[in-house]
Amino acid sequence: MRVMEIIGKAEGGMKRHYISLSKGLIDEGAEVIAICNFSEDDTEDLKSAGIHVIRFPFSKTIRPFLNIWKLIKLIYIIRKTKPQVIHCHGFKAGFLGRIAGWLNGTQIPLAYTVHNFVTYGRGKILSRCIQVFEKWMGDKTQKIICVSKALKTSMNREMGITEEKLHVVYNALPALPVSDGNPSIREKYNIGDNELIVGTVARLIPSKGIHVLLTAVSGILIKYPNAKLLIVGSGPEEIHLKKLAESLGISKQIIFAGKVSNIQDYYASFNIFVLPTLTEGLGITVLEAMYFELPIIASSVGGIPEWVTHEKNGILIPPDNAFALRTALQSLLESPELAKKYGRQAKRDIHEKGLSEAEMIKQTWAVLNEM
Repeated sequence: MRVMEIIGKAEGGMKRHYISLSKGLIDEGAEVIAICNFSEDDTEDLKSAGIHVIRFPFSKTIRPFLNIWKLIKLIYIIRKTKPQVIHCHGFKAGFLGRIAGWLNGTQIPLAYTVHNFVTYGRGKILSRCIQVFEKWMGDKTQKIICVSKALKTSMNREMGITEEKLHVVYNALPALPVSDGNPSIREKYNIGDNELIVGTVARLIPSKGIHVLLTAVSGILIKYPNAKLLIVGSGPEEIHLKKLAESLGISKQIIFAGKVSNIQDYYASFNIFVLPTLTEGLGITVLEAMYFELPIIASSVGGIPEWVTHEKNGILIPPDNAFALRTALQSLLESPELAKKYGRQAKRDIHEKGLSEAEMIKQTWAVLNEM
C-alpha cells in the first residue's frame, strides 16, 4: 500500500506521533510519502527510514488565494505520486489534504487523524463554518481516527460524524531512554538535593495555560523558598511569560529551560508534574510523566481524565483556575507521602493501560487496511 501522510506545522507530541507512525508503516510493508515541512534533521530522519519526503509548508492562517494555489500544488503531487490512501493529521492538513484528494478525480480513500479540538479558541462564525466543513468533508472521508475518547465524542456530537467512521487510537507513549542523570539537571541549574522541583513540559503557547501556572505558584513559592518551577519547552509566549514571572516577583524561582533533547533527565528530576492546559486532545506529556512515576496535577479537559483519576494517581482541576491549581499544588507540597503514592499509582496505571508505539502503529495500520 502506498500511503500519503500529510501534516501541517507541528511540534511536540503531534510531530512525534507522525514520525513514529510514518516509520512504523514502512516496517509494516507500506510505501510512505510524507508531505510535511519539518526541520532538516527530522527530514533526514524520515528519509533514512526509506520514506519519500516532499517539503510542503502550510500557511498559518486560512488565506483564500494562497490556499487555492497550495491546493493546486497538492493535487499535482497526488496525481504524480499516485497514493492508494491519503492520511491527514490535524485540521489544516485535513482541510487542504482531503479537499485535494477529493478533487483529484480518482477515488482515493481518505483518512483523517484528529489530534485536538478543532473549534477551540475560534469565534462563533468560524466555529460554525468549521462544523459545516467537517460534516461535509466527513461524509467523503472513509475513516477518522481520534487520539482520545473525548475527541471522538466531540467529532460525533459537534461535527455530526457518524460513529461508524470514528476510531479511537491513543497516541503512543514514546520509548524514552532511561535517565542516566548525567549531567544532573539539579547541578545544571544549581538546585540543591533538598529543594523541590515542580515541572511542566509544554509548548509555550496560550492554550497550554502556563500563565495560569505562574499565577498559581506566585502565592506558593514565597511560602516554599526551597521550591522551584522548571518549565521545559519553547514557543512564541516565552518572552511574555518571563515578563509575567518578573511582574509577579517570582523570577528567581522560575527556570525556563527551553527546548531540550534529553527530556528524560528533566522528568527524572521533577518531584511533581503539572499540565495546566486549557484544551488538549490527549496530553502526551502527562503519559510521559506517569511513566516517570510522577504525581500529576492536570486540567480536566479532553482526554486527560481518561488517564488521570482524581485523587488516585493525581489531581484534576478545572482549566484556567489558578486558585484550584494553587490548592492542588499546596496539598502535594505539604504531603510528600501522598505525592509519592500518586506517583507510584501513575506508573502502575501507565504500564497497565499505556499504548506502545508498536501497538499504536498496529491499530492505525488496521484502520487504514479497512479502507
